Amino acid sequence: MDQVFPLPLEPLAYHVEMIHYLQSEEADLWKWFASGRLRAQQNDEVRLDLLKSTYRVEPDANGMLYASAEDVARDLGLNVPITFYQAQTAVGLNASLAYMPGEAHVVFTGPVTTTLTGTELRCVLGHELLHFGLLDRWSDYLIASQILSAMTNDAQAEPSHFASARLFQLYSEVYCDRGAHRVTGDLDACITSLVKLETGTTDVSADSYLRQTQEIFDKGHPRSEGVTHPETFIRVKAMQLWVEQDHVAAAEIARTIEGPLSLSELDLLAQQKVSGLTRRLIAALLRPAWLRTEATLAHARLFFDDFQPAGAVDGDLASDLACDNENLRDYFCYVMLDFAVADRDLEEAPLAAAMLLSDALGLGERFRQLAVKELKLRKKQMEAIEANAATIVARAAEATD
Repeated sequence: MDQVFPLPLEPLAYHVEMIHYLQSEEADLWKWFASGRLRAQQNDEVRLDLLKSTYRVEPDANGMLYASAEDVARDLGLNVPITFYQAQTAVGLNASLAYMPGEAHVVFTGPVTTTLTGTELRCVLGHELLHFGLLDRWSDYLIASQILSAMTNDAQAEPSHFASARLFQLYSEVYCDRGAHRVTGDLDACITSLVKLETGTTDVSADSYLRQTQEIFDKGHPRSEGVTHPETFIRVKAMQLWVEQDHVAAAEIARTIEGPLSLSELDLLAQQKVSGLTRRLIAALLRPAWLRTEATLAHARLFFDDFQPAGAVDGDLASDLACDNENLRDYFCYVMLDFAVADRDLEEAPLAAAMLLSDALGLGERFRQLAVKELKLRKKQMEAIEANAATIVARAAEATD
């Protein structure tokens, strides 16, 4: 980043990339939300809702809680007034932040302060106050979160908007879990505080839950299905990775939060990635001069109006296209099939070229299956093209020289 990050823990890559995406691709929205036009109204609404729905805990009533919070805030580099509230409707145990600029308002649901030990309570405070720090000290994060929220509340919201808001929030939770460890240095207390809040039980063994978590990961690398918070075992695994294997933590956590690319669940960043891969795939297919006809280039510009063919071999394309998602692999095959029939004057040569490229990209078997199905080819036709693909392509190239 160009600027010094305003919190003691480095930002997560997903947050930084999403912020850059929104600044670039949604510049008008970014400018509007950056103006802060809604903040005064929102602050009044938050303050009134707290008064209506909670009991405000005064410092005189729980001096130890306030002293602990001030100490945690100092550890996180925060110097702001903190107010605690007890929710009037107690369903389970929870702690949450009601954000207002320059003021930290923490709401407890259920008997949080009497269920947790002093160290466990510090963990919870570290988590919630780091949420405050993200919103109050990193203005770009606040703007991005507001834009994503507005997108999902729009009647024309797309699946990518919901996916983006979800991942932004999930990453926020695992980031703020680091705040718990930052202010205590006690992984066991971070784990037990989290499990106690999620289960309501008062007797929790960190070692036992770590073993339980490892059993889950031993059965295959799970992916979070959470909407606002990752599953407890994922949050625990993330904290353990950051504490014990920091050098691999980011990549492993991304695998668990995001999972592999899936065509039906693309967020805005993944859409951008797939778009880039599509551009590179088309550029690779149309790299031979004989394939760059008026019809094929016109078709390419239906995908990208500024399309330009590749000038050099894209050596990383095969590895970058590699994925386990069947729908995404099919998508890449269908893109190649599109160009195989984009110019009928070239006859079977584009199909032969696409077949050779699909082999090089590790998509050959599936490409052939889809070609037979979609182009209504007989088995002998496909076998003939397959057997002579290199010759067919060479002849097409010679014919244009």
